Amino acid sequence: MNEVSVESVAASVTLGLLLGYIIFRVLYFLLPRKLKAEHLEQKSIVLTKAQQRKRKILRDTLSRTDLKIQLEKDEVETELEDKKQEISLREEELKHLQASLQSGESRLQKFETENAQHQEKVDNLTTKLEAQSENSNEMKDSLIKRLEIISGSDVSQLKESLQEEYINQRSLDCQKRQKAFTEDLTTHSRKSADRMLSRLLNRYSPDFTWPKVVSHVDLPNPNIRDILLGDGNSLLEELTELSEGVDICLGQEENDDPLHAIRLRGGYGIYKEASRLTLEEILKKNPKNWNNCAHIYQKHRQALEKQALKLGQEAVKTLQLSNIHPEIQAMVGALNWRTSYRQNQYQHSLEVSRLAGILAHEMGIDPDVAKRCGLLHDIGKGIDYRIEGSHAVISGDYADRFGEAQLVCDTVMSHHNDLVLETPLSYILKTADTLSGARPGARVNLEEGYQIRLSSIDSAIRSFPGILKVAIMSGGREVHVEVNHKKVKEEDLEELTKQMAKKIEEEVAYPGQIKVLVTRRFEIIAVA
Repeated sequence: MNEVSVESVAASVTLGLLLGYIIFRVLYFLLPRKLKAEHLEQKSIVLTKAQQRKRKILRDTLSRTDLKIQLEKDEVETELEDKKQEISLREEELKHLQASLQSGESRLQKFETENAQHQEKVDNLTTKLEAQSENSNEMKDSLIKRLEIISGSDVSQLKESLQEEYINQRSLDCQKRQKAFTEDLTTHSRKSADRMLSRLLNRYSPDFTWPKVVSHVDLPNPNIRDILLGDGNSLLEELTELSEGVDICLGQEENDDPLHAIRLRGGYGIYKEASRLTLEEILKKNPKNWNNCAHIYQKHRQALEKQALKLGQEAVKTLQLSNIHPEIQAMVGALNWRTSYRQNQYQHSLEVSRLAGILAHEMGIDPDVAKRCGLLHDIGKGIDYRIEGSHAVISGDYADRFGEAQLVCDTVMSHHNDLVLETPLSYILKTADTLSGARPGARVNLEEGYQIRLSSIDSAIRSFPGILKVAIMSGGREVHVEVNHKKVKEEDLEELTKQMAKKIEEEVAYPGQIKVLVTRRFEIIAVA
């Protein structure tokens, strides 16, 4: 029973598989053909629609093209019609121009004919005029000759005399007018200057007192003098070497009696003051123990240099100036230990700067530039002990070295006429410098020594032959000498001037420089 059932099941399964295979094969052959037939049918439908659309597009394109061609044709015909009208108008204008040209040519021919006739008349008249001119010149010459015979004079000489008389008259008139203008200008300028100086003095009132500079150190007792002069004590020599140019020595009176003081002369103001403070400190302790002299000197020197820079910065700040190099500020501050005729040069520079600023404001010139020139005008006095030349030139060169403007440097050089500069700023600086030095109480002049110096200069100059006049100017800083042109030859002037300057150097004691100017001239004067 079981075996029969298994066989029946296997047979049924085999039959099912066989039927499945047959169905698969039938479907495999029949289904693609059906799909292919449907695809071909769809393709024919799409091609039909595409051809219909193509024919429609072609019809539309042809219609639009025909319409566009028609429009362009109309436009071309319209434009062609306009061109024809324009050409016709141009032809009419050309006809008018040709007619006017023919008319112009006829008029030109007419003018040429008339011009020829007129030219002929002009030539005839020119010929007649030349003939008449010759006759008139002959008559003029004959008349001149007759007048010369009658008057007994030459025409050329008469012309020259008339011309000379006319020129002299005009020259005299010009001189009179020039003199009148000069007098009016001088009077007006003097009045304006007086008013300006009056306003300046009213606006400026100094609020400082001149500091007193001490140039000596008193000895505490007479024995110290012997110690300093004793063997093995080189305190003064060492200080002289450290101070680089300051002359340090024990004082002597004119009768060779010793003074109980150490005198300091010349050199840089800060170095001299540092030496003085060093001496005071050492003498208070023990002059025998001077081995630490260099240390004490350097201590005071550095302190004074810092103080000088501070003073220069205060001056710049007070005057409201800017862009001044620190080296220049330090040099301005160093003038606090420099005097001229016992006038403190630091305060003098500040005063000149203020006065120059006020004057510049009164004259309508930049007051800052004027104040700058006033502050820097004497900085050369701080180093004139080691550089030959005028302190004004040294000041200008020093300012130029540290970046000051050329106008400022030239103005500084010109304040003692070392550089001729005819500018308002130069005159402002000269005036301010003069006012500061001439103000009552500003300078202490030793009248006797001053007169002795002037007398010595005059004697030194007059010792040369051929001297006519000697004029000592600018407080003894300039000497103008006039020599006799008969006794002094022109080629000898240079050598004579050098000899005068050398003799002044040998025989006269003076601060700063002395300029010697020698002139030789001769004049011929005729009075009518």
